[in-house]
Amino acid sequence: MRYGLPYKGSKNSIAEWIVDNLPPADTFVDLFFGGGAVTHRAMLTGKYKHFIINDIDDRLPKLFLDCVHGKHTADKHPEWITREEFNRRKREDAYIGLIWSFGNNGKDYLYGADIEDMKHAYHKAVYFDDIDALRPYGYKLTISNKKGIYERYLDYQRQVKKQTPNIQLEVVTRQTEIERLQSLQSLQSLQSLQSFGRDYREVEIPEGALIYADPPYYQTNCGKYSGFDNDTFYKWAWEQDNIFISEYWMPDDFIEVARIEKTILSAANGNSQKAEEKIYTNRRTYDRLPDDFKERIKFNKAEQMTMFDFGYCPYQE
Repeated sequence: MRYGLPYKGSKNSIAEWIVDNLPPADTFVDLFFGGGAVTHRAMLTGKYKHFIINDIDDRLPKLFLDCVHGKHTADKHPEWITREEFNRRKREDAYIGLIWSFGNNGKDYLYGADIEDMKHAYHKAVYFDDIDALRPYGYKLTISNKKGIYERYLDYQRQVKKQTPNIQLEVVTRQTEIERLQSLQSLQSLQSLQSFGRDYREVEIPEGALIYADPPYYQTNCGKYSGFDNDTFYKWAWEQDNIFISEYWMPDDFIEVARIEKTILSAANGNSQKAEEKIYTNRRTYDRLPDDFKERIKFNKAEQMTMFDFGYCPYQE
């Protein structure tokens, strides 16, 4: 199953692992929402009754909420978005910014200028049975008798491959991602969901809530979150109750809850490499965890407990 929005940097592949390593609570607060994969998974588990989602990019939680309420469905999006329209609207419209961008990066148009017109012609065939649009590119297709968009795509794809076996006209990718957005509508029956677009420090945290934070990672390319102050976040996180943080690394005074190895892709060269994703918490949260949950936590107690035993607090003024 795929969780959340199609989003570059999504936690989709490890969303189940993250939520499995978080304790239950009445309210789940996702402060750095991104694509919302972790919130999506948390909503399906029954561990939480209420949800608060927030991201400094307010388009993202708003798009998620719109999807839950059925605004974005396959039958509502047969349109073609031009490069010009994409560049004009990508910052204000998360649907266009994500679905019509390369790799869902929200920045670059989905198709290169050299193939854009041909992709548009194939889009017309798949969505509107306009097979004449492909004739200038040497394709003579027969009108499909399939009703569904995906079925028509498969039909036309077979015809294209017969004429040019090495050509792939993958226009259905966008449709698949719209259907992913549409699937979020199934969450509508769950209890309250609030969304915000604020600095993480400005979100009001209900008493007893679980805070999940997935901030821009230390010493990594933060993209649109460039300039994020990790040290300020550490100081803030140290003072919170019931907080759990996704990161590769955090200062020694934070306690590692769990770790998992995952594969990450390099956008620069397309190669993959391994990285250890970790979940951390602070001391006050750890002290309040039930014994059975503490037993699941794997970390070097001797090394991490030394500072706490002497009452040391690195973020105390």
